[in-house]
Amino acid sequence: MTPVLPGGKNGGAKILAIELLKSFHEMAVQDQFLILTAEWNHEDLAVLDGPNMRRVCVLKGQEPNPKPHYTRYSGRLQRAMGKIRNRLTRVSGGRSSLGKNLAAQGVKLLFCPFTAPTYSEGNIPTVSVVLDLQHRELPQFFSLHEIGLRNDFMAELSRKADRIICISEHTRTSVLKHLDIPPERTHTVPICIQTRLFRPEAGKSIQYLADFGIAKRPYMFYPANFWPHKNHSMLLTAFGMFLARNPHSPIDLVFTGALNGGEDAIKQAVSQMGLSKRVHFLGFIPEERLAAVWFGCEFLIFPSLYEGFGIPVLEAMSIGKPVLCSDCTSLPEVAGDAALYFDPRKPETLVDCIEKITTNTSLKSTLVEKGRIRSDLFQPRNMTRQYLEIFKKSIKAPGSLSNEIMGIFKDGWMGEKTVITYASGSPHRILEMKLEAPSWLPSRRVKVILSDFNKTLYRASIKPGREMVIRQALPDSQGHITLSVTPTFNPSDYGMGDDLRNLSVICRGCKLVLPHEEKILLK
Repeated sequence: MTPVLPGGKNGGAKILAIELLKSFHEMAVQDQFLILTAEWNHEDLAVLDGPNMRRVCVLKGQEPNPKPHYTRYSGRLQRAMGKIRNRLTRVSGGRSSLGKNLAAQGVKLLFCPFTAPTYSEGNIPTVSVVLDLQHRELPQFFSLHEIGLRNDFMAELSRKADRIICISEHTRTSVLKHLDIPPERTHTVPICIQTRLFRPEAGKSIQYLADFGIAKRPYMFYPANFWPHKNHSMLLTAFGMFLARNPHSPIDLVFTGALNGGEDAIKQAVSQMGLSKRVHFLGFIPEERLAAVWFGCEFLIFPSLYEGFGIPVLEAMSIGKPVLCSDCTSLPEVAGDAALYFDPRKPETLVDCIEKITTNTSLKSTLVEKGRIRSDLFQPRNMTRQYLEIFKKSIKAPGSLSNEIMGIFKDGWMGEKTVITYASGSPHRILEMKLEAPSWLPSRRVKVILSDFNKTLYRASIKPGREMVIRQALPDSQGHITLSVTPTFNPSDYGMGDDLRNLSVICRGCKLVLPHEEKILLK
């Protein structure tokens, strides 16, 4: 499932998806791949056509309206993907009907590189990729609407994906922290795509740089879309501070990235600071011209506040360019000892790094050598091989989840949080739980919330001495439901021996009721 947007509007997500598909084309020639596309990208993906790969357009209509930042895959694409079930169309080119059932087409696995598994089927294992959970860790950069869309995205992924691939250990840690997903369903596969940059012919490079107006002066380079977390404003502040301290420095600052409006404030600040001749906005540019800019720069500067991985850091190391980057999230995991690090919230620390790299040729050479050694650890074929191995495991062992309950003690007492895991099964299943609040509970009322990820399914309260029966319909796909009960109490605080557990209510029964009245006892 690959509804990529044109140009650079998807950021690194598009790069990963396309490079993976290209490598599948080369390394899995014995397998067949069906690429589900959208009308706005179908022809762009024609480069992937081959004996083992064909495209099918499943989503009609115009390209989603490019809103300012952070509608990336959670906003525009999530809304688009939500229409797929009811908008399956004819195969472009062959004009044959796909139908509504992937299994009938011989599909054995659904792979979603950066979209929710909206088009999943219960009998087909699904593998999804998680790029980051930035909306959970830096919510100030998102509207409530965008947070809601991203939460829906993650809820669907958590419920339907048999296996989840994370692009870094930082991302995997975030997934385990925020999504209530068992560790065994997650895998870390770092991004490895540095070979896409090839130096153009000398004459072409000079001409490209001249066309951009950056051929005559040395420059630092920041390739990133103008989203708030990319931290362009801090970089601009640091650059101004650097020039104030080093007025004779010849170095300029070059930006590339899709111009969707987020750059307007930065351009205005550049003008106000009197730096219009020193700061260059190139926009989104084709790969050959982008490669010329890469090979022409003095060093990469990467002040991002949050990265699921940080592809430009790897690209810089692979072509022998020094790296200056933030010391947060996944970036140290990628760069290792091959970068100068700074605090992305403190411009003075970045100024110090720029001064070091522009005045110390020995340091520059050391970083270049360490970067080449570091980049050798990220081999594209290894990444592809890991993806293919996960695919094969998923096909051999679909339905990785089983019916179980976690968070209830042997004596029936519950704590604050209980997780019920359910496997794929028949539609119209009912989860049934019976809870009891003993009459002597210290609280006047106990609140009970049943939720699917961040979506509340049931909310009620129990008074001491009462019972409660919860009945909740389950989808046919696998997933998790969380039961939260508050407040809890510590028995030892109330003279009940040395029991130090935090307890809430007693579970008298938990079972799945199937459509034919069969009951599966969980507790």
